[in-house]
Amino acid sequence: MDVLKPELIWVDGRCYRFFESEAWINKNNMDSYVEEDYQADYTDEECSDFNIEIVPHGEAKLKHSFHVAKPFFPFIIGSKNAVRKRIEIETKTSIQVPKPEQDGDIVIIGSDRRGILSARHRIDLIIEVSRKKLSYTHFLSIPLNTDEIIKNFNSFKSDVIQKFGGDITGIDEIIFQKPMKLHLTIGMLTLLDEEERNQAVQTFMDCKQHIIDPFIEKHGLFTLEIKGVQSMNDNPSAVKILYGIVFTENDILQELFNQIVDYFAEKDLMPNRTKDVKLHVTFMNIAYRKKDNNVTIDKNIYKKFDATQILNEYKDTLFGKTVLKEIHLSQLKTATEVNYYQATAKITLGEEQP
Repeated sequence: MDVLKPELIWVDGRCYRFFESEAWINKNNMDSYVEEDYQADYTDEECSDFNIEIVPHGEAKLKHSFHVAKPFFPFIIGSKNAVRKRIEIETKTSIQVPKPEQDGDIVIIGSDRRGILSARHRIDLIIEVSRKKLSYTHFLSIPLNTDEIIKNFNSFKSDVIQKFGGDITGIDEIIFQKPMKLHLTIGMLTLLDEEERNQAVQTFMDCKQHIIDPFIEKHGLFTLEIKGVQSMNDNPSAVKILYGIVFTENDILQELFNQIVDYFAEKDLMPNRTKDVKLHVTFMNIAYRKKDNNVTIDKNIYKKFDATQILNEYKDTLFGKTVLKEIHLSQLKTATEVNYYQATAKITLGEEQP
């Protein structure tokens, strides 16, 4: 059935049908320089991108150079150089990839434009698919660590631990979010070098100008209300994540967040959205156990918790309100007990950027 209904991958406005190999599906992580069976449907029209700069090279050749972050080199080369060789043979080109310890562009050399374009689009597809296997590094966030929200969250945390904590329920202090890290996530990004980070910052500023500012000018600033709790799964007795529910007047914030994610997806900085952005503030997450250095790594680290009574007792609890004034491009794994995530960039809503 995977052959009949393959995954659709969008790259630079083109839709490719991607047939994943069994090895890809069964492995959680790819080792360095492992070959994968990348197969894609191409048509002549899909390889006729005249925006790609191709220049003369020597007497009878053409050349195209473009930047690719280093972590993608192993995917493009493949085990024993197999992936690169296959692309070179099938497109009748020569592909130069910098060595892992070196910086530089990927260079495609060939005799005709069609072959170079085909090789470029195949490499773009490999990068698009491979990016999903790499860890996120950044995320668009809205800090929700106001005094009011922190106070009410800490009260909720103490109350839940006192009433429902214990080995049987799977509830302990470790699985609660750190108060200074409370936030609403708009979307996740994988930015692998300085050029990708600069591209994300520029896209962030462009998004403010073209999407966010006009939206705020039309609707005004939003008041966010965190009220009630919900779980990410349908079984309340076996929960991985419990979150605070975010409300705004007329749910208009949903439309803004959807537009922001769509804007970043058009620039290939986020995955294409298949549903509405989930408006939530994570309160409890069993994944926090894995981040605690004092926890023994055993089967209990993945133990889900019983949230049945929590969902019932705190369904109408008001955790606080705040006006949405800032959006951050935040760096993962940079928050501390007393500080929010470091910002690669931030924008202030309703004000001109300096």
